[in-house]
Amino acid sequence: MANVKASIIIRTFNEGAHLARLLETIKSQSYKNWEIIIVDSGSTDNTLEVAGRYPVKIVKIRSEEFSFGRSLNLGCRNANGDYLIFVSGHAYPQDNIWLNNLIQSFEDDKIAMVYGRQIGNEVTKLSEERDLRGNFGDKSKILVEESFGNNANAAVRRSLWERIPFDENLPGLEDIDWAHKVQKQGFYVYYRADAVIVHIHDENYRRIYNRFKRESIAYTAIFPDSIYDKRQAALLFALLTCRDFYYGLARGKSPRKIAQAPFYRFFQIKGLYDGQHSAGQLTNELKTELYFPESNRSVVITGTNRHQLQVRDIPTVDGDEVLINVKYVGVCSTDLDILSGKLDYYKSGWAKYPIVPGHEFSGLVAGKGKNVKDFEVGDKVVGECILGCGDCQPCQENNPLGCAERKEVGVLNFNGAYAQYLKLASRFVHRLSPGAQLEKACLIEPLAVSLRGVRKLTAGDAGRSRKVAVVGFGTIGNLCAQLIVLAGYEVDVFDRNKLKTGAIRDKKIRGFNELAGLDAYDYLIEATGRPEALNRVLNESKAGAKILLLGLPYAKLEYDFESLVCFDKSLIGSVGSTKEDFAEAVKVYGRLDLSALTQNIFSLDDYHLAWEKHLKGAIGKAIIKVG
Repeated sequence: MANVKASIIIRTFNEGAHLARLLETIKSQSYKNWEIIIVDSGSTDNTLEVAGRYPVKIVKIRSEEFSFGRSLNLGCRNANGDYLIFVSGHAYPQDNIWLNNLIQSFEDDKIAMVYGRQIGNEVTKLSEERDLRGNFGDKSKILVEESFGNNANAAVRRSLWERIPFDENLPGLEDIDWAHKVQKQGFYVYYRADAVIVHIHDENYRRIYNRFKRESIAYTAIFPDSIYDKRQAALLFALLTCRDFYYGLARGKSPRKIAQAPFYRFFQIKGLYDGQHSAGQLTNELKTELYFPESNRSVVITGTNRHQLQVRDIPTVDGDEVLINVKYVGVCSTDLDILSGKLDYYKSGWAKYPIVPGHEFSGLVAGKGKNVKDFEVGDKVVGECILGCGDCQPCQENNPLGCAERKEVGVLNFNGAYAQYLKLASRFVHRLSPGAQLEKACLIEPLAVSLRGVRKLTAGDAGRSRKVAVVGFGTIGNLCAQLIVLAGYEVDVFDRNKLKTGAIRDKKIRGFNELAGLDAYDYLIEATGRPEALNRVLNESKAGAKILLLGLPYAKLEYDFESLVCFDKSLIGSVGSTKEDFAEAVKVYGRLDLSALTQNIFSLDDYHLAWEKHLKGAIGKAIIKVG
């Protein structure tokens, strides 16, 4: 790598849809003496997976540490070439001479920066298309005093960058700032019209506003004497919009394309004005808003039988917290008990609405606090449900259920995973293998619950042959039955839903639709939560039977406990799971057949349909694809 001439540096954040095309077109360049460095700032899509298919060097920057200048400097420090080439992750060269034309310009020793032409494509908004034509014409030129450049398609001398690195405190326009500084030292900037990229900007108006706001903040810092008042803003809006209309009509653009112009210009001008008049420091909150304006679409239960899809703020992580980009969340009956108000937490007033439900989830690490060492952005993860304070005596004894301050993800005073993003303290997060299938991994939480229950049921068993009945073949019942088989026991399952019992593929598990013959079993697992089923299990089980209760909620039930004592029966309750259960579930879930539980995947927009199917028992399990 010591002889590399051109180091191509690509900043990425969720560029999975475009990156492969960019890398392929770089491979096809006529100029071959290059290397590629990708600087990723916390992508939560498949960007890193795509990048890994190519001969690239990947360096990462924490999202909370990101600035355009800082990420570029990081890429430059990892570069070996004499020339540092910058290209946007959502762009691609128009032809195979792009790189050659950029580098060729450095034959003139006075040239410090070369920037190339940018054109749009079919998704480019009309106003931006016109701006690209204005800013990047078809004739090359040398800029001596006019400070301009654009790092979406540019190159600089490494020797000059080493003397003058990019300003890491600017929220944008680090390229113009750099051009301004090198021009002051007698160097030139060269615009190369035949070094062309297609720049794909398919931004919503919020992103457009943020882009111009951050650039305006930066411009004011670079050129503090610039003035931009309301009158100028209004005149500029009117002028640009009129020119857009004329441009669109003259070129036969569609009415829909032309109609975008006033909206684009409004958010552009508002961003420019707000940016210049922003006061104070560039806070972490403002940086998140300007750099990573992702939405956090979330299902919110606002009260009994009231729910809606809302756009919420992305949680801000503290030092020991992890931000998780949720990919899949399983629909659990508990979610619907929260909705109906049946769950005792809500009847007692301990839990409060509104709440984002969902505690069975899998996703990717999207960000982390400065104290988090065990996770990296992009890691596949799952998270625990029961969150103890960590300090009280029950927590110290690994009994978070005894914690008076405990919360439960998506259940008890802690927003859950029917959302694009949630945050958790890192001690509650578990890493998965890189090859983990996330649609299956969202079942690790109910598997951890099942593991804990089965362990309590079989504790002290000396290995005698036992017959086990599982009453209810929903998610918990299914997982318990498979765990029982793995442990070497015989198991029969009972569920009145023929769809569920008909999905049994393991010959060691027998399915029945009528609840009968309960006196034949040594162990019984009640997993329905229905009082009538529990009543029959209690009364019809044989003497000496051990009964595990995993279903919720049971409501009130009249029962003569003298019968329990006289017939030497054991009644065991179990809820939730511990860290150890989760760790074990991560190891075990790959050994189970989860196909019957992962067949029905709904979009977040169709969450209510997933709930409806779940309530009707029309499917074995509903999973919502969030990401």
